[in-house]
Amino acid sequence: MSDANGYYRQRFKDQVAVVVGAAHGIGKAIAKRLGRESATVVLIDIDKEGMEAVGREMQSDGSNAQLLYCDVCESADVSTAIQQVISWHGRIDILMQIAGICPPMPFLQLDEATWDRTINTNLRGAFLVSKAVLTHMVARRRGKLVFMASTNSWDGEAELAHYNASKSGVFLLAKTIAREFGRYGVNSNAVGPGFIKTRLSAPILEDPFFQAKYTSENGVIPLGRLGTTDDVAAAALFLASEEAAYISGTLLFVDGGQLA
Repeated sequence: MSDANGYYRQRFKDQVAVVVGAAHGIGKAIAKRLGRESATVVLIDIDKEGMEAVGREMQSDGSNAQLLYCDVCESADVSTAIQQVISWHGRIDILMQIAGICPPMPFLQLDEATWDRTINTNLRGAFLVSKAVLTHMVARRRGKLVFMASTNSWDGEAELAHYNASKSGVFLLAKTIAREFGRYGVNSNAVGPGFIKTRLSAPILEDPFFQAKYTSENGVIPLGRLGTTDDVAAAALFLASEEAAYISGTLLFVDGGQLA
């Protein structure tokens, strides 16, 4: 067991990992775990205070973390941030594209501003960041991209048309990159979380009707519990590791069997 623990502590040694959307929730869990497994981690987020708090936590754990502000909807911001990572380290080995929003809204009440903001953050952001990073990965002929999709990429929920559309697009973006850039040694995959305990999902998860529907003995989630950010982080790091060297273009669901 000690050998296994030693392996995981060194799994990403000498690798540079960029985590976009690292200030909270799933992105935070991924960043911290990458740090614990010896990666040099660059945190990127629009929430400076949240990102700084994560950075302090990682540094207190002995992890190597650097911070960059970036609005993923703005191409200039993205270009500047990625160029700064290259200036610091000369390379990017892993991209974790996590940034996203999910404001629920009935379809007939869905306004253009909410639609545009969701698509821009979730899908345009993934496009801009991955394009900026791929330039450098192609030159080095290696790299791992992990996108944060969703069970909603496969099974759309009511009152989330904008989110469903964006996350379906994220998965197909990951799949297209896998096909187009595999020849350059690039693996591109997506993780599809189900219902995960985060600050954004907290109001829904506390609803008794939701709990009865999803986590009761005969509920929608066969494993009978909600997921944690660590559950998702484990899947994301697997896809970024050498253990997944022959996996590309896939969507790995982390949903407790919800879509089984």
